[in-house]
Amino acid sequence: MPLFNALARSLDPLHGAQAATRQAFDHWYRQAKIPQIRYVAFLTMALYLMYAAIEQNVASEQVSARFIVHGLMVPGALLAVGLLSFQPNRQRTMFAILTVAPVCTAAANLHFNFGTPLFVHYAPELYLNLMWTFAVSGLTLRQALATASASVLVILVVTLGHSLEPGMQRLHLIWILASFSFGLLSAFLLERVHKRMFLHQDSLALSASIDSLTGLWNRARTLHFLAEEAARADRYGTPFSVVLIDIDHFKSVNDTHGHAAGDSVLRQFAGLLRDGVRVVDRVGRLGGEEFLIVLPQTDAEHAEQAMQALQTRINGFSFDRVQRKSASFGIAEYRRGESIDSLMERADQAMYRAKANGRDRIEIL
Repeated sequence: MPLFNALARSLDPLHGAQAATRQAFDHWYRQAKIPQIRYVAFLTMALYLMYAAIEQNVASEQVSARFIVHGLMVPGALLAVGLLSFQPNRQRTMFAILTVAPVCTAAANLHFNFGTPLFVHYAPELYLNLMWTFAVSGLTLRQALATASASVLVILVVTLGHSLEPGMQRLHLIWILASFSFGLLSAFLLERVHKRMFLHQDSLALSASIDSLTGLWNRARTLHFLAEEAARADRYGTPFSVVLIDIDHFKSVNDTHGHAAGDSVLRQFAGLLRDGVRVVDRVGRLGGEEFLIVLPQTDAEHAEQAMQALQTRINGFSFDRVQRKSASFGIAEYRRGESIDSLMERADQAMYRAKANGRDRIEIL
């Protein structure tokens, strides 16, 4: 099983990842592809216009129909793709056009050229179509595989019988196989690289948001969560509270037992906070011995109840070297439209009131 997982992960770096991670990658990957789709669409449109112009001079049959398809319909579809790429709310339509257009183009090529002496000259468009779908179009691997497979099915339905007859036409099957397999391999490798890039970027973003000593969210990330919660509260009118926590007499730990003991107390204290709150709550270290907890959808009364339970856990815990420690808690419930600075100032004042009233207390302001 470990060998299988290692092999699967080498092929798919997201193997075993949570559904939320895969969804986040899919969204990130699609957005990363937008510039490629835009510029490829405009370039391919220009090339098809050139193709249509040349075709008008060399084709001897269905000249008008060829111009309608290669000079108007295909460039028009590509122009639409390029323009839709600028509109985030229309990208579903953009991808729909991208997945359908190559199949229609292959079908048009076969309709115009198969069974004529000129097919050998027009057949490369079919091979380029498959390579373009996989490696150039900007479609995801899954989309490209579905589109290219549909194109190959159309091609084989029309040409397979003829290609199996003895003669040079059998090379057609080789070119189809080569363009499909090379395109599939390039698309697979490209998407795998993007998955690794996404995981690396995600890891860097996470490490930049984590306090290195305690493993909690750092100050910047915690305040970001606070701003997000304030915006949500303003939009939906839901309550939330913040709790500012300071370890009592922490300086004496460093002075008496050294900074290594102080760091150990901070890590253990952080663990108590992390394990003593809900999954939806955000716990961060602001600096030194100060911590902040963001409690979504929680008013001051329920926040106080939650902190009483947390206070009991802290008071009953045996810390390394120092045995018992306590903390002072300052609670402030968000007031709709209030600034973050004002909210934090009230929590800070509540915490200092707890300190002034004897420490190991919970105050609300």
